[in-house]
Amino acid sequence: MVKRFHPKMCVDTIFKIDLDLLKKQGVKGILFDIDNTLVAYATPQPDEKIIEWICKIQQKGFKVGLFSNANKKRVELFNKKLEVYSLAKSQKPFKMGFIKISKLMELEPNEIAMVGDQLFTDIYGGNRFGAYTIMVNPVDEYEPSFIKLKRLFEKPILRRFKKGVERGYNE
Repeated sequence: MVKRFHPKMCVDTIFKIDLDLLKKQGVKGILFDIDNTLVAYATPQPDEKIIEWICKIQQKGFKVGLFSNANKKRVELFNKKLEVYSLAKSQKPFKMGFIKISKLMELEPNEIAMVGDQLFTDIYGGNRFGAYTIMVNPVDEYEPSFIKLKRLFEKPILRRFKKGVERGYNE
């Protein structure tokens, strides 16, 4: 049961994602959660560093998408400068949103990497769908109360996962 919450890769920030490794794994598209994965909550648009990173990913041949539970207005505003695939109100961790975005991107589940900062939405949802999951540290300390509550339940699962990695049990 707990393995459903285990990411395939853990990195401090999106900028440390090993794109060459993803290529070797057969990944052709990368989905990013927005809030606290790419930017702090309610940051309206990506900064130049994010825009450059997304361009680099695209230059390496990956399709890129924004995959957020946020509302349409939030996602559209954030995507204005990026102009990548996007899906608002994705309803992570449920599969329907993943199915929609994978059809938009014309990719199979195993060709997609899901990048996010939350176990119960981004990682669990991506694993259920069959995507390659990548966990990043939150970019900011501020989080809404309901996210802080979820973090309390994430901690023991993350500790268990990290102990397994240290012992060589996980990928």
